[in-house]
Amino acid sequence: MNAITGSSLSGNADVAVFAKGGRDIRYEKLKRGEEAPREFFYGFLDLDRAGISAAMMSSAGAVPGLLGGAADIAERAFIAATNFGVRPLSSRLRAPSFRNSKVVISYTDGFSLSLGLGLPRKRGRPIMMGGFHALSDLDQRVPPWARSSVQGLIRRALRSLDHVFCFGAADREFAMERYGLEAERSSVVPFGIDTDFWRPMPEEPQEDFVIAVGQDPNRDYDLLAAAPGSHRTIIITRRPVKIPASARHITVTAGDFFGSDSISDQDLRKLYNRARAVIVPLKDVYQPTGYSVTLQAMSCGRPVILSDIRGLWTGIRGGDHCVLVPPGDARKLGEAIDRVWTDRDFARRVGESARAKVLAEYQLEKNGEGAIALARRGLALWAGRQGL
Repeated sequence: MNAITGSSLSGNADVAVFAKGGRDIRYEKLKRGEEAPREFFYGFLDLDRAGISAAMMSSAGAVPGLLGGAADIAERAFIAATNFGVRPLSSRLRAPSFRNSKVVISYTDGFSLSLGLGLPRKRGRPIMMGGFHALSDLDQRVPPWARSSVQGLIRRALRSLDHVFCFGAADREFAMERYGLEAERSSVVPFGIDTDFWRPMPEEPQEDFVIAVGQDPNRDYDLLAAAPGSHRTIIITRRPVKIPASARHITVTAGDFFGSDSISDQDLRKLYNRARAVIVPLKDVYQPTGYSVTLQAMSCGRPVILSDIRGLWTGIRGGDHCVLVPPGDARKLGEAIDRVWTDRDFARRVGESARAKVLAEYQLEKNGEGAIALARRGLALWAGRQGL
C-alpha cells in the first residue's frame, strides 16, 4: 500500500473537517505505508487530490485551558442529566482553530449540533455544514421531562447550520418532517468502505462461532442474547447486555474497533473471516445504524444477518447478499443463525454475493465523492456570501 501525502490532521486550511478522535493512529499508519482502513476519514483523504485545501481535527475532549476546563465541567453535568451530548461552549472555544477556514464540516452528531448552538450565524462566520448519523432518534434518548426542550435545541441548531447532511435517506426525511429541515439545505451523503483492507482471508481458519460488534446504543444485543439456539456467540461491546442464565454459549467482551488497543482493525478483520457469520441486531430506528460493521463483514465475504429496520439503506434490501430478519423478533433471529450455521452452501453463497455487492456499490470512492461534493458546495456558499 502506498503512503499518503498532502493531507493534514491539523493546521489552517480552506476546509476544516471535524470527526471523532482516534483517526491519528490510522493516519500515521497510512503515512508509513502500512495497512489501515480508510473509510473513517469520510473521504477527507480525497480532498487534497481534488485541489481542496483541508485539515482534519478531532471534536473529542476538552478544550485546553481554564475556560476549556470550566466549559467541560458544565457540559458534562448537562449531558449527565439529559443524555443529550452537545457542547456549545466548547465549540465556541474551538473557533480559533478554524478562524481562517472558509468551510467547517462536522461528521459527528453532537459536534454538528454544538456548532449550530455555539456559533450562530453572523458576518464572517465560516460556512457550517453538520453531518448526522442519527438525527431523527436523538430526542428519544433523553428523559421525557427534557424531550420538548431538546427538540427545541435541535431545531435551533439546524436553523443555524448552513447545510445539513445525513447518512441515511429515512433519517433525513424524518428530520425534515419533525424539525422543518428544508430539502434544499440538506442532503444524503454516500458511504463506502475500504475493500482492499476489508477482504476475504482464505488463510484464516474458519471457527465455530458467530460474532456481533459495535458500541451504538441502537444495537439490540439483548435480543441476540434472547434468541433461541446454542451456537457459540461472541459479542464485542462496552454496552451492558442482559444475558439469560441459560445462555452459556454467549460471551461478551469489551472492545472498540475505532483504533483502541483492545481490538485492532487487523484483529477485527481476522475475527470477521474466522466467524461463521456476523450478526447485526438492531432496534427499529430511522438511523442507518450498523452500516459500517455490515459492509466491512460483507466485504470480507462473510454472511451477515441484519435487522430490517426503518432506517436500513435502500441498496441493501433485496437480493441474496445478506440475511434480513424482522427487528425485535428473537425467534426469527435464532432461525437465521441456525440456517447459516448448518447450511454451509447457503452461507458460502451469501458471503460470495456480499463481497460482490460491496465491490459493485459500496467502494471507498463513494466517500471521496461525498466529501468533495460537500466541500465544493460549502466553498460555493462562502464565495456567494463574499460576492465573488
